[in-house]
Amino acid sequence: MKDFLNLFRWQDGLDILILTYILYRLYLWLRKKKALRMILVILALPLFYILARWIDLPLSVWGLQYLWPVILIVLVVIFQEEIREVLGNVSLPSFFFGRSERLTSKAIDKIVEAAFQMADRRIGGLIVLQKGDDLDELIHEKIPLDAEINEDLLVSIFTPQSPLHDGAVIIRGDRIRHAAALLPLSKSTSFPKEFGTRHRAGIGLTEISDGDCIIISEERGEVLFASKGNVEKKREKGKLKESLADLTPVGSIKDKEKTWSKRIFEDLPRKALFLFLVCLLWASVIGIRRGEVSFNIPIEYYSMPQNLVIVGEPPSEVNVRLKGSQRLLSSIKPDQIRARVDLSNTRKGLNQISLSETNINAGPGISVTNFYPRSIRLQLSQISDMNKSK
Repeated sequence: MKDFLNLFRWQDGLDILILTYILYRLYLWLRKKKALRMILVILALPLFYILARWIDLPLSVWGLQYLWPVILIVLVVIFQEEIREVLGNVSLPSFFFGRSERLTSKAIDKIVEAAFQMADRRIGGLIVLQKGDDLDELIHEKIPLDAEINEDLLVSIFTPQSPLHDGAVIIRGDRIRHAAALLPLSKSTSFPKEFGTRHRAGIGLTEISDGDCIIISEERGEVLFASKGNVEKKREKGKLKESLADLTPVGSIKDKEKTWSKRIFEDLPRKALFLFLVCLLWASVIGIRRGEVSFNIPIEYYSMPQNLVIVGEPPSEVNVRLKGSQRLLSSIKPDQIRARVDLSNTRKGLNQISLSETNINAGPGISVTNFYPRSIRLQLSQISDMNKSK
C-alpha cells in the first residue's frame, strides 16, 4: 500500500476524478436502458482479470486476454442501434452536465401551427414532447427521423397517404427524433367515451413519464394537450403556446435549485463505488506497468574502527538490477542510490564482506532483483603501522 502511495501524483488524482465523473455520467445515461445490465456484466470482466492476475490464475488471465477482441465485436453488433443513437443525438453538454434540451419559442410556434393546421384539415396526430425521462423503454416500433421541426413536415407525416401516419412523433429539444412510435394505452376508465385509441395512447404516455403530448382529433377537429395523465382541450393557438412555454425539463429545474455542494454529495454511495473502482483500476495499471533497469551505483563505507584504515583501492561500484514501476525507474539516477557497507565489525588484515539487498537502499516501490559482486575484499591496516612504514 505504501508503494502505491509513493507513486501517487496530483496528476493521478485529477485523472481518477475525471474518469470517475465520466463513468458516473455514463451510468446515469444508461440506467434506464435494458443494455445497462449487460454492460455491467461486461465491465465486471476487467475486475475479474485484475483479480486473476493478482492471485495468479494463468488460465483465466490467458482466456480474458484473448476474449477482448470478441467482446468488442459482440458489443458493436448488439448495441449498434444504441451506438448510432448516442453518436447522432447525445450532445456533450447534456452528457457531461445533464442539461436537458428544451423547446425554443421558434420551435413552439411551428408545433402549434402544425397542430392547428392538422385540426382544420381533420388530420389526426400525436406529438410527444420528451422532457427528462427516457422514453425508449416505453415506446415501440419507432422509426428514427432526426429532422428539424417544421410545420409542413409534421403535417405531411400525419397525412393518411404517408407511411408514417400511424403512431406518434417524438420531439426532443429542437429535433423530431422519431416517427410512427407506438405508445402505451391509458388504463383509466374515467375519460369520455368519444376518446379513441389515439387519445388513450397520448394520455397513457403522460401517466407513466414526465413527457407531454399534443393530441389532434380527426373526427372533431380538436387539439388537446395531455400532461401528467390529465387532458385539456385547447381552442386557441395562444393557449397551447402558453402550455408549451411552461415545458421546462424537470432535470434542469432541479439542477438550478441545487448548489454545487449538494450536487457533489447527492447519490454519494454510487459515486463512492465508482471512485473505488477507478482507484482499483489505477492501482492495477500502475502495478502492471513494471520494468527492470541496471545501474552501476557507488559504494559508501561507514562505521570504520578509528584505529584502522583501508589499504589500496577498495571496490567503488556495484552493478545492481532494479525492478519496479516504470514511472519510478525512469526518474531514478545512478548517483541517487548507494550500496552502504558497514565496517564496524572489520579487523586488521584481509576482510571478506558479504553484500545483500539490505545494503542497497533503492527507495520505496523498487526492489533489488540482482547485484554483482556479492562480496568484496578489503585490506585494513592500523594507522600506527601506516605511519611507521612512512
